[in-house]
Amino acid sequence: MSNAILTNQEVEALLSAIESGQVLVGQKIESKKEKKIQHYDFRRPDKFPREQKRRLQKISEEMAKTIGVTLSRFLRASINVELIAIEELSYEVFLNSFTDVVCANVVNLKPLNGFGCLTADVGFCLAIVDRGLGGPGRIPQKVRPLTLIEESVVGVALSNIMEEIKLCWIKLVQPEWKIEKMDMDIKSLQIAPATELMLSINFAVSGDLSNGTIILCVPVTSLEMIMGKSKIEKLKRQDEIAIIEVVIGETELTTSVVLGTTQLMFNELINLKVGDVIKLDNKITEDICMNIEEKTKYCGKPGVMGKKMAFQVSSVFN
Repeated sequence: MSNAILTNQEVEALLSAIESGQVLVGQKIESKKEKKIQHYDFRRPDKFPREQKRRLQKISEEMAKTIGVTLSRFLRASINVELIAIEELSYEVFLNSFTDVVCANVVNLKPLNGFGCLTADVGFCLAIVDRGLGGPGRIPQKVRPLTLIEESVVGVALSNIMEEIKLCWIKLVQPEWKIEKMDMDIKSLQIAPATELMLSINFAVSGDLSNGTIILCVPVTSLEMIMGKSKIEKLKRQDEIAIIEVVIGETELTTSVVLGTTQLMFNELINLKVGDVIKLDNKITEDICMNIEEKTKYCGKPGVMGKKMAFQVSSVFN
């Protein structure tokens, strides 16, 4: 509680407010709560519903694993690739996000409409060249654009990556994606209008070679045509029952038949020899029990079928 003393003017102002009815005696004055405002960018709306976003997330994670395996096999080194983020942004914003020289590749998205872009850090590309030509795979101190020979080496690695990426999308479309052009100046690649909404899938690369970033950028309009197929159709009740019956029918259970029981002293048990006869509590004319997962389910008679022992069911326990 505050110990501050009101001045004469503050006391007079308070009395005037009470007389005018603006403030009631004993009334608790609560501070106004600020309204929570949610920001919405009309230039970057969310085009994909939650279900399709989960499908994109799964496909992108599969792409990350595939790229890591492909680079490790191609470079004969341990390469780890992780998914960083999936963003929806305009093509203009995508281009302006690059401040340094980058290895940009135009991707033909047949049979989808439009073109995509596959980018990789130039420093990481130089490390790929160094490793591919027998070096340790290190980034040079001075990062520079690739030469024509270096572009050929990097182009082979990126083409292998693109072949494996296509397999991650095969459930939605039969992709014929192919790298058509490589350029060190990404600002010169006009694969889409500036306001075109793009989907940017960012991957972080690390491992025996240097660290780097690989980005796959695809027009949202191209993916909207196929992402509708990712909706999970609800099965009819009859189909669900049929699937459950198949699963239950193929489930293996542990079964055992108990011929009888008896009690032995420990001294008798350790002195048993080959040929000794153990007398059971039940009679030979009585039924024996079959246990399913250690629970008695059937009763019947023992016998032989062919060259194998058998059990004939005579009664069932509920």
